[in-house]
Formats: sequence, C-alpha cells, structure tokens
Amino acid sequence: MMENTKTVFKYFTIPQYQQEEDFLSDMHEKGWRFTHAAFPGIYHFVECEPGKAAYRLDYNPEGSQNREEYLQMFSDCGWEYVCDFVGYSYFRKEGAVGAEREEIFCDDASRLDMMKRVFAGRFIPLICLFALVILPQLFLNTAGYGGSGRAQDILSFVFLGLAVLYLILFSITAVQFYKYEKQITGDSQEIRLKYVGAFAMITGILIGIGIFFWSSHDSDYDIKEKDTGYVVEAELLNTSVVTEHDLKKGDVVEFHITDMEKGSLHLSIAENGKEPVFFGDFHEAGDHTVEIHDDGHYQIEISGKRLSGDVEVVIID
Repeated sequence: MMENTKTVFKYFTIPQYQQEEDFLSDMHEKGWRFTHAAFPGIYHFVECEPGKAAYRLDYNPEGSQNREEYLQMFSDCGWEYVCDFVGYSYFRKEGAVGAEREEIFCDDASRLDMMKRVFAGRFIPLICLFALVILPQLFLNTAGYGGSGRAQDILSFVFLGLAVLYLILFSITAVQFYKYEKQITGDSQEIRLKYVGAFAMITGILIGIGIFFWSSHDSDYDIKEKDTGYVVEAELLNTSVVTEHDLKKGDVVEFHITDMEKGSLHLSIAENGKEPVFFGDFHEAGDHTVEIHDDGHYQIEISGKRLSGDVEVVIID
C-alpha cells in the first residue's frame, strides 16, 4: 500500500532552529513524520500514527568525515538519524517531548558552539558574496563603467535591490543572533557592544550606498560661453542642456566632442514643433557638422547619460 505523503512550506531563519524543531514535533503529533527537506523551507512528511516525538538539529559539516562515529554517538543516546540538509543533521526521538524539552546538547556552551558553526558555514559565505560580488557590481554598473545603456541601468537597480535585501537579511539575522546569544550566556556590555558595532556597520554601508547611488545619478557640469558658441564641460552629466538660437539658412553648427571618458551622449537640433534636423547617440570623441537649410528658431540639446567629457558647440554664420 502506498503511503500518504505531504509537502509543507515553512521558512525559518538561521537562529530559529528551535522553532523549526518544534514545528517538526507538532507535525509528528498530528500524524505526519518528517522524512527529508528538498529545498530551504520545503519539508516532506509521510503519514504515521499520531504521537509525541522530539526533533533536534545539529550543524556539523565536519561530522561527515567520521560519519559512522558521528551518527553512532547520537544513536547511543537514543536519537534516530533522519536526514542531512545544507549542513544540518536532523534527529528524532519518539515519545520524548514535553515540558522538559530533551536536548542533544549537554550544555549552553555546546549550543552556542553550534550557532558559531552555523555562522561560519552559512553566514560568512553570504557576507563574502555581498562584499566581493554585489557591492562591486553595484558600483561598476551605477558608475557607468563599460557602457551606459538601458541594460546597465537595469543591472544597476537589480544590484541595488540585492544590496538592500542582503542588508535587511543581515539586520534581521543579527537581531536573532543577539537574542539567542543573550538567552544562552546572559546580557553583557561585551555582547551589546558587539551587536551595536554590527548594526553601525550595516547602517554605514546603507548610507554609503544611498549617497553613492544619488551622486551617480546627479549632474556636475559647467557651461562656458564663447564668441562663436559655448562649451559644456561635464564631470558627470545625467540631464539635458538645451539652448535656443535663431539660425538662418546656410548657417553651420559644429559639435566637437573631446575628453569623453565614459557614458553616452545624445545630440539634437530641432526647430520648435518640428522633427529634428539632426540627432544621434555618441559614445566616443569626434566632430560633427550640421548645415541649416531653413530659417527658424532652433533648440540645440546636449543630453548625457553618466557622461564625462566636453562638448563644444560652434555656430558659424
């Protein structure tokens, strides 16, 4: 006869392992025995006789090196091995729940030691990923290195979202680690200072990201008038510079793009209410000449996207 099975989604953060244990025990009491986890937060159960059972977790990836001895140690104490998942080993002891809450750890130091192993094995890799991948990619895409198209704008916001998400995750986990460590060892100035420092660092990173993101989308440029036109000198141009001119048939407008280090540039000349007589996107230095074929009132637009460089406009009558 085929056994009835059930899959349940229930997510627990790293320091919430005791809530996870209680959840598995509650499911067993309702007639569902835990068999394995296939993905974070997804638990698989098989129908069983309702009854009391204690479930406990241990995080000890090093235990795989001496697997037989590791499992035998728990077996000798009456704990049945259930499965392994992402570094955790799950154990069960039927008929062993109640007010006394039987533990697989002999003392508070052992419980705290497990949490330190969890931190080293699960949390430090996330910090490395954040510091070595997400922050550099956020910087490179937001600053416009390697281009400034729509794809890079999307990547900039994607990595901004990931950075904020990671910082929120770090904050939530830090709060839970603080509560857990305080519960195990008691509150102390040393513990408070440690976590205050962690939150100060997270806050500083968040503020730094905000300032950098804002400054990268701001503009810093000067307009210098000349006898024959003007020059837009841009440290960073993320806006449009529009000037108006009365031009006659036969006049020539020259664009001289120099010192263009990064970003993109859009140039256009258009008579009010009409299609542009000249427009184009440029990503490198160069010269462009436009002859005016009709008298009229024209707008010359210089529009930058993370542009660093100079654009000189020369009007020849």
